Amino acid sequence: MRAELLQDNLEFTAKCEQALAEIFERYDLDKDGALNDEEIQAFATFTNGSPFTESDLADIRTNLDCNEQGALLKGGFLQLYSLQTNAGDDDETWADLKKHGYNDRLELLK
Repeated sequence: MRAELLQDNLEFTAKCEQALAEIFERYDLDKDGALNDEEIQAFATFTNGSPFTESDLADIRTNLDCNEQGALLKGGFLQLYSLQTNAGDDDETWADLKKHGYNDRLELLK
């Protein structure tokens, strides 16, 4: 049985938010609290098999929490997954979590 991703109020469960935050930290190589273009493209390539398009990056910068340089903040990363999961695409969120090493109980496999 899979762990819940969302609470009744459509916010992430603590375990899901912790897993997503850990994934974010994994790609924030310079530890500045934001994913610059290189870091976000590394995330996209690992997760989806290809980098984001320029159009995707423009949408991210326009619609999600980013810093003044256009780097995606942790809050924006969580927004990205909230939009995906709340849109009924939790299977895609699960696929991403599993790609990054999480099991059905949202435990990171070693």
